[in-house]
Amino acid sequence: MLAMIFLILLLLAGLFIATRAWPVKARAGESLSTGEGSFLNGNKAFTVGTYNIHRARGVDGLKDLSRIAAVIRDCDIVALQEVEGTRIFRWRDQAKLLSTILQRVGHFTPTRKLLFFPQRGNALVSVYSIKNWWTTPLFPSTGRAHRNFSVYQFCSPEGSFHILNTHLSKPSEGERPLEAVMEAFKRYPRAILMGDFNAPTSHPAMTKLIPGDAVDALSSIESDTRRVDMILVRGLAVEKAWSTPVGPSDHPFFAARIRFNNPEH
Repeated sequence: MLAMIFLILLLLAGLFIATRAWPVKARAGESLSTGEGSFLNGNKAFTVGTYNIHRARGVDGLKDLSRIAAVIRDCDIVALQEVEGTRIFRWRDQAKLLSTILQRVGHFTPTRKLLFFPQRGNALVSVYSIKNWWTTPLFPSTGRAHRNFSVYQFCSPEGSFHILNTHLSKPSEGERPLEAVMEAFKRYPRAILMGDFNAPTSHPAMTKLIPGDAVDALSSIESDTRRVDMILVRGLAVEKAWSTPVGPSDHPFFAARIRFNNPEH
């Protein structure tokens, strides 16, 4: 009888572990190279984009990563959300697959693990080399919706700048994660914060926490009453912004052309 009870408890523990999504610890690393040592030319404008790819599942219900690659192909640095990680019989995450298709750096930052595999998270895809990076988990989190934000440092003759990428829960579920992201954003004189905030810039929490000197690069192309995807810029000039409609994902793709405005001192 004791053996049977022990076996049942063991099976229940295994089921709990197998179905529970676990948050991922903070991580950091150094250079991510394109293979050519390519760093940004400070005299040249560059493009950035943000895209919640919905695991590459389009509004037609079909999953096709090549459609995502076609959308982001002409953008220099793209922040991605809802990126699929690895699991049994799937050994490459979607960031790695996109980097292979597009021949550029692809870096996956998982937010949660399932069965010890990095199941879901965010990513950055870049034609330029990255000097260093770090990822910070965000708390509190609810249920399976673990969150994080990642920071990437890029260098050029005009100085360095940082790109931050995140995917947040709605502010109504707690403002502390949003506060942590905005506090990090304010640390860097030149920074671009991108991601899915699950709230428009007109939301009271966003209005309160977005730095006063930040520019909403997308304000000229889509109303902030519906848009939850953001490209927020500090210390750099926004020349132009554009978007592509939903289709390959249930989110639009948003992009902006950025230029250095003053040399870094």
